[in-house]
Amino acid sequence: MAIYCITYDLKAPGRNYDEVFDYLKQFTYCKYLESFWLVDTTLTATQLRDGLQARVDSNDILFVARLQGEWASRYYPCGDWLNSEKRNW
Repeated sequence: MAIYCITYDLKAPGRNYDEVFDYLKQFTYCKYLESFWLVDTTLTATQLRDGLQARVDSNDILFVARLQGEWASRYYPCGDWLNSEKRNW
């Protein structure tokens, strides 16, 4: 398993993106910022991107990157989630 950072710009005004959010919620996740998720999964970055790509519009922007253990934040509630013994680095 690995932890991935997922961020996006969803550009379609008035579009219901619940399908995107439901897809991300199937994983162990932490979301605190508007368009930034941390997910813990066995999927690869490409598989995550493809899963999201099937649920967004063609003009939406996606970025998926694996987090490798070193991170820093300021007042970020997901810090406890990242530090949990349950995380799979």
